[in-house]
Amino acid sequence: MRRRTRRRRRKTVNLNKIAFFCLILSIITVCGVFSVPQRAVNKLNEKNTDITKPSESQTVKIDSEINKGEIKSVSSFLPSGYSDITDAEAKAKELLLNASNDGKIISEDYSSKNATSAIGSLYLRNTTKNSNINIEAYLRKKIFANIDKDKSKPVVLVYHTHASESYQITENEFYSNSLVADSSTLGIVRVGDALCNKIEASGYEVIHDRTVYDTSYSGAFERSREKISDILRANPSIQIVIDLHRDSITRKDGSRVKTVTEIDGKKMAQIQIITGCEEGAVKSFPNWEKNLTFALRLQKNISDTYPNAARPLLFCARKYNMDLVPCALNIEIGTDANTLREAVYSAEILGSSISEIIKECEKQ
Repeated sequence: MRRRTRRRRRKTVNLNKIAFFCLILSIITVCGVFSVPQRAVNKLNEKNTDITKPSESQTVKIDSEINKGEIKSVSSFLPSGYSDITDAEAKAKELLLNASNDGKIISEDYSSKNATSAIGSLYLRNTTKNSNINIEAYLRKKIFANIDKDKSKPVVLVYHTHASESYQITENEFYSNSLVADSSTLGIVRVGDALCNKIEASGYEVIHDRTVYDTSYSGAFERSREKISDILRANPSIQIVIDLHRDSITRKDGSRVKTVTEIDGKKMAQIQIITGCEEGAVKSFPNWEKNLTFALRLQKNISDTYPNAARPLLFCARKYNMDLVPCALNIEIGTDANTLREAVYSAEILGSSISEIIKECEKQ
């Protein structure tokens, strides 16, 4: 009997403690002082970097599509004109006086820099050991792309193995780490939006994969390859695949180079097309000559239409997932010393040239 009584008393005491705790919790909740510490919120936001965040102007439908990592048609949610860039520039100018000086910026025209051969305004930089390229012969070849007449189906896929690459916001004589654009909204993915929008304006459907693969730099190409392969299997109409990047050129003295020229009175970040081949350690790249044909034709279109807009086409012993389709390229727009405005303008120029190439393929 005594043992039972003790158990009941303990049970009653425990119930009283629970009731008291619930009362305190209710008071705290009503007073609104129970909140997640800001450090915890920040930590959560840091981890949630797999998908590029949409801007406030985007609709709920587009938000849902972006959360899947890829979207079809970007034109419906792009900011009007360059409004988002203009706003960012205005904010950056307010910080300019206190901005860190992290190296001088040198503006250079790289349209023929390090070229190994050329035809007219088309420059090629061949870094391979065994492949000698006859540019004229490749320009006579047919581009290996079968464009579907059904224009509701995607023709182009744009993605970013290094989606965290960013640009300067304002144009200065010095590079500043404190004036780097937020890569989640104003980095290379924003430049990709401009590229896709330009192609769509010509009547062709585009899929823009905005997934962030470089949460860690190592293994980024393997991660992007897996996702891109899935997209291609689900969309066999895609004939052109662009992995859009941004370059970086830093000299020994710490100064940074921005590759720049002017088109129609506006500064643009110069474009570098990269394609590869089988050589040395690079294996299983059977369609590299088809990629090179596409690359040279695109390079010619850019060079003929927009003189000095492109750096020499880089032909190298690399694969960079370009073996997935016969018209897959790695393209770099400017460097980290270029401004976002210059890069977006370049993307529009690149988009016009890609659209012209698609039209050529339709006539084949």
